Amino acid sequence: MYLKIKTKKELIELVNYIENSSISWLAIDTEFFRETTYYPILSLVQIATSSQTWVIDAISCGDIAPLKLTLENPNIKKIFHAGDQDWGILKQYTGAKTWPFTDTQFMAAFAKFGHGASLEKLVSELLGRIIDKSQQKTNWINRPLKDEQLEYAAQDAKFVASIYPILEQKLDGLGRTAWVYEEMESLFHKYDNAKFDKDWLKLCAKGMMKWPIPYYAYELAKWREDWAKKLDVPRRHILADALLEKVLQKNSVNHIESCGCLPEIYDDLKIFWQNMKKDKSELIENQKQLEQMVADHYQIFNRDQLKLIKVWQGKAKKIADELVIPVFLFLNKKQIQQLANKDSSAIIGWRLEQLRQFDLLKSMKGSEGEFG
Repeated sequence: MYLKIKTKKELIELVNYIENSSISWLAIDTEFFRETTYYPILSLVQIATSSQTWVIDAISCGDIAPLKLTLENPNIKKIFHAGDQDWGILKQYTGAKTWPFTDTQFMAAFAKFGHGASLEKLVSELLGRIIDKSQQKTNWINRPLKDEQLEYAAQDAKFVASIYPILEQKLDGLGRTAWVYEEMESLFHKYDNAKFDKDWLKLCAKGMMKWPIPYYAYELAKWREDWAKKLDVPRRHILADALLEKVLQKNSVNHIESCGCLPEIYDDLKIFWQNMKKDKSELIENQKQLEQMVADHYQIFNRDQLKLIKVWQGKAKKIADELVIPVFLFLNKKQIQQLANKDSSAIIGWRLEQLRQFDLLKSMKGSEGEFG
């Protein structure tokens, strides 16, 4: 069972109840729609403890900003499963920087259940239950929602609340609770400092990496992003990637006019393109950074660098296998590249401890000084 929150007054009462209780953690899930808009439309926020569940109708409430108090309460841990989208949409609708939080998908990975484990898989393995997926394709912005739709929405938060204590106990037994906390801190800073994404790198495919094409790709992608936000439509509704790639290939925007682009967008693109080509100061200022991002993304290295990267990939796999975690969860691609270049700045916390424990730092010249 669950309690439905339909008005802002009821939401404020719920927040006051939570804030004045002894609740130390809450499982949270969301349902939203994002097929035809840039910004997701929030429909429901589901909250559960080990004994209670609430389903907040964000559309009928109109304003869920009061939830910010709970999301930022330092004494209440917020539990998500694969929660990056949940975290972002809650920030959009409440302004909250949710913290502290944890993610049961990461907990499962460190507890030796594999990375990317679905909630369905974890519920099956840990609880012996099967999740009902009959309402998976529900259009969550349609009203009224049926009882079976609301029950379906509530169940995921209930299941997260059920598996969280089990995973916590397993992590405690493995001595890895602090590992997860470090990952969550890293994710918090990533979400909090999220800037323009790296989709522009896809435009710099083979044959289009020569300067200044990366600069044009970056600026064009930013221009498209601004228009998508302004009109609240998906990026592809402004200009598809294939059209932007043609701009870079032809070094011209003239062909866009005949591609069904809105006249106001095309007119703005022509002005933007001309101004961008004229402005040499930003082009020179961003060259080193953007070229490095392209090189990292497409793994452009010389023979010696590739050899060292392969060595460190082998070392990382050896440790990850011993720890029974995915290799990229131990050292990601960028960290391996840094180690191959004798740059240890990104290796801290439990990762550094494991490298020392496995005695793999001696292979790096000057490792004592570099690793402290």
